[in-house]
Amino acid sequence: MQLNHIIVATDFSTHSDTAIRHGIAIARSTGATLRVVHVVETSEDCWGPLRSALEHWQAEVERRLAQQIRAHTSHDIELAQEIVDAPSVAEGLQSVANTYRADLLIVGSRGLTGLKQTFLGSSARRALRTVETDVMVARGEAPATIGYQRVLIPTDFSLPAEKALQLALALAAPEARFDLVHFWTVPEAARADEHSESVIDTPAASVKERGRKLLESFQQDAPNAIFSPIRASPERGIAERLESGDYDLVAVGTYGRSKLRRWLLGSVAETTARIAPCAVAVARPDS
Repeated sequence: MQLNHIIVATDFSTHSDTAIRHGIAIARSTGATLRVVHVVETSEDCWGPLRSALEHWQAEVERRLAQQIRAHTSHDIELAQEIVDAPSVAEGLQSVANTYRADLLIVGSRGLTGLKQTFLGSSARRALRTVETDVMVARGEAPATIGYQRVLIPTDFSLPAEKALQLALALAAPEARFDLVHFWTVPEAARADEHSESVIDTPAASVKERGRKLLESFQQDAPNAIFSPIRASPERGIAERLESGDYDLVAVGTYGRSKLRRWLLGSVAETTARIAPCAVAVARPDS
């Protein structure tokens, strides 16, 4: 998977600065072009009576965007900039993503110190739910070297999980360590069954075999990859891994334009993006 065009959303906040730093690091390691975009939420109804005020605000936005770009000027990375008028931030970002055929959209998130205190801002949440390309929620320090060094990849062996693997490879350093983890549980009713041990042993053996095959297919590109089957719900298992591991990236898949998008995001990908103290890349199979 090759990243050619990256968009970074900015609202001029400190978490937007974090997103830009991650974007610069990724552009440096992949050779992708980088565009910093600010969306001005407007509607056609307001252009008449408020035209002069909006024009003044537009000039202020241009000044602030130019100022932010100057603060992140890099000799080896050129930052393009753009201001977009749209009814909503998500629609504006989607429009820009379509125009430049973006491979990745990076958004900031208002994370607080400590894993349990981290939360997801409304713009980041909407981007995850609606923008039809891979999305990264930038958090923590951007890579100081070429690519992310330690990557957590929760997998359920699905097509979205496979896409997350490919996205992780594109973002990670050549010598990165990949922790592939599958979380599984046994229905409560089966635990009380007289044959519960065999009921548990059967899926456990299946998970190990599927993990072995996945690792086998993955290790040519990532020789430092390991696979771990863990008996826990994905939400609980991911949270515990994040608390115990020193990760700088999580790559997780989600179902793109299906009717279940919001439910699936709410249960796994969005939860991961909300609680992770590091960057989270959410891959869509149809992006």
